[in-house]
Amino acid sequence: MRPAQHDSAERGLTLIELVAAMAIFALVAVMGLQALTGSLRMRDRLDGMAAEVGDLGVGLALLRNDLSALLPLLFHPPGGGVRSALALSADGRTLSFSIGGQAGLPPEDGLGLHRVEWRFDPARQQLLRRSWPVPNPASGAAASPEVVRLSGVTGLSVRSYWPVVGWRPGTESGQPRVAPELGPGDRDGPLAQVASSYSDTLPEAVEVTLEIAGRGPVRLLEAVR
Repeated sequence: MRPAQHDSAERGLTLIELVAAMAIFALVAVMGLQALTGSLRMRDRLDGMAAEVGDLGVGLALLRNDLSALLPLLFHPPGGGVRSALALSADGRTLSFSIGGQAGLPPEDGLGLHRVEWRFDPARQQLLRRSWPVPNPASGAAASPEVVRLSGVTGLSVRSYWPVVGWRPGTESGQPRVAPELGPGDRDGPLAQVASSYSDTLPEAVEVTLEIAGRGPVRLLEAVR
């Protein structure tokens, strides 16, 4: 005669126990999926940040390299006139200066003495670079195409350090100077005082501050002399 009470190992799972087990399994699966999704999102975010930091580092290194190659060389644009060796446009968005001794950058060939321009585009939040192959180009077609070197730029400011005067906003000392005589062969006579923006005089140091979206101000300080 069989016993009235079955052994617990032989009776199996009831419907309630099966439903509870499935609910627990579903909960664990959802939690694991959320953890995996969060890890993938974090990986994508870190990859994006690494790419942004890499692009920022390359752009800043190029700008610093240009500033380190400053030369006291006047620039004669195709439209006429003359620009200082270091000049900031009236709207404060284009920094241009004469440099030398650098290798070329695609799509440019290797260059000697030339002029570079860094232009800030506030609408697109970009910093673009182009160059002139010679300090006295014959036409505007001589300039290389503009290339985006930095993105996410929301502001640009420049100041320069001058003897006696100290730090000044922009690239001018604000002080006139007497242009030097060219020597015995100069038939023009004494030259009048000219503003520093029309001379080849360079400051002792230049500071460029870029406002980068999500990162705040980034300052580049370069000693010129």
